[in-house]
Amino acid sequence: MKMYPDEQNRRSIAGKVANTILISMAAISVLYSSLVAFSLPLAPHEMESVENAIRILETRGFDREVFLLRHMAIFRDSDNWLNGSIPKEASYAATNFPVQIITLYPDFYTKAQDDTERAMILLHEARHLQGDSESDAYAFVWKNREQLGWTQLSHGTTPTYVTIHDQTRENAPELFTCTTRVWNDCTESLNAQR
Repeated sequence: MKMYPDEQNRRSIAGKVANTILISMAAISVLYSSLVAFSLPLAPHEMESVENAIRILETRGFDREVFLLRHMAIFRDSDNWLNGSIPKEASYAATNFPVQIITLYPDFYTKAQDDTERAMILLHEARHLQGDSESDAYAFVWKNREQLGWTQLSHGTTPTYVTIHDQTRENAPELFTCTTRVWNDCTESLNAQR
């Protein structure tokens, strides 16, 4: 059977696309396997804390994030080789996108006051699972903190709330430009008393 040049060209391009896709999938599989192999899984009591936090997100209506955390993410207890190579300040968690690995650090269990604060941390990481930038993840959590039940009135004096407030101001300063609101926070429902 004789092929015409256009038909040969199409088959050649289709073959190259298929090869590129297969090579990319293999590379991601190797990356994922190495990240999982060089980190430790969560202990049962740590996984219980994660499940409690995810249940809070579920009851508060964060369905997409709950789906990702339950079905797409793998949780680890120690840094993999990639996270270990990046200098960082004290953190609650880190997410490796697009391989959907979330590493939980000791502050997730000890500095966070309760399961609601741990839910807030996982909500932030779930946004990274979707490809959000650091700025976008901070802004999303801050805008939705009332829905989560993590507010100035309920948690405003906890070390985690203070830390995340400061980091949100740094990463999403556009949320803090409303002079008629408490602390210029455009998302705060309390009005400033003047």
